[in-house]
Amino acid sequence: MSDKRKKAAPKRGDLYLMVGCLLAALVCCCLWFLLRQDGGTVIVEQNGQETARYALSEDRTVRIEGEGGYNLLVIEGGEVYLSEADCPTQLCVKTGKIRYTGQSIVCLPHKLAVRIKGGASGLDAVTGG
Repeated sequence: MSDKRKKAAPKRGDLYLMVGCLLAALVCCCLWFLLRQDGGTVIVEQNGQETARYALSEDRTVRIEGEGGYNLLVIEGGEVYLSEADCPTQLCVKTGKIRYTGQSIVCLPHKLAVRIKGGASGLDAVTGG
């Protein structure tokens, strides 16, 4: 015995809802790409306290000693990333390069946060800082 069920065709309201959701997602993506800003400053925080601030426009490599280990911070070409760390998971290294205001890299074992702050105005539209 085969149980053949008739599939109900999507109703007009369902189609409008799907198209509306797709359009809303498209608008959000477009706004995100258009409104994101290149950062101007790299802020390094350890244990919630700011320990250093660097210009994103100046290439440099900095070894950051922290609780239980180190991280190697690299700023080059207007981007920042952690190239090395001696933490077990290496998630901070796998995060990759960041360059836009509001982006961050976090190393939980070392209680380290690296974040990008806005350029000229200093205002951060993503985090409000």
